[in-house]
Amino acid sequence: MARRFAVMTAVLLASACRRAPSTEEARQLLRAAEPALDSTSVVVRVWADGPPWFSCAEVIAKLTASADSQVVRNQMGNWRPLVLADWVTLRDTARGRVVDPGWCAATLRDEPARLRAGWTPVRGDSQPSGMHRRGWDVRAGRQRVVVHAKPVRVGKDSARVDYVVAVAPNVNGVALQADRDSTRHRALLRREDGRWRVLQTKW
Repeated sequence: MARRFAVMTAVLLASACRRAPSTEEARQLLRAAEPALDSTSVVVRVWADGPPWFSCAEVIAKLTASADSQVVRNQMGNWRPLVLADWVTLRDTARGRVVDPGWCAATLRDEPARLRAGWTPVRGDSQPSGMHRRGWDVRAGRQRVVVHAKPVRVGKDSARVDYVVAVAPNVNGVALQADRDSTRHRALLRREDGRWRVLQTKW
């Protein structure tokens, strides 16, 4: 009986040494290796002034098109969820030399409440009119690490884990749909001296 118990214990220990870490173990390892991954505040830039000479009709049309993505979709992409949430209104404006039709601008429906909730006014590069582009930096929530699947062994002492860096949104983040801005990553884990550690991450 003692010998059988010893054999079973040895088998269990060997199995434990060979297995990959659990999803929770992997998450804790990732958090320990890069604490900022699971605690960094997420700040989203929201511009009040759209690109010069782009009317609201043009901006709205280009938000779902591939053309001008650098100056429209990449910079104005958060206007759509804010309009759907009824937090902003869009209008064409004209200032200085820009008169027809000016450019599209976003106006907060309840600016005092938004400022209290973490919207900080910012100024960007100057516009053709000579005025500086207006906008806000918005606290939208915090990053969090999500490990959906159990790590997979890729060698005697190595394992691979796929994980997601997502956003746990606050009320601003919900309006901005910031929780959709998740990114997928992969890390290589290595067992050394009986303990797993993060060896490498790929972004």
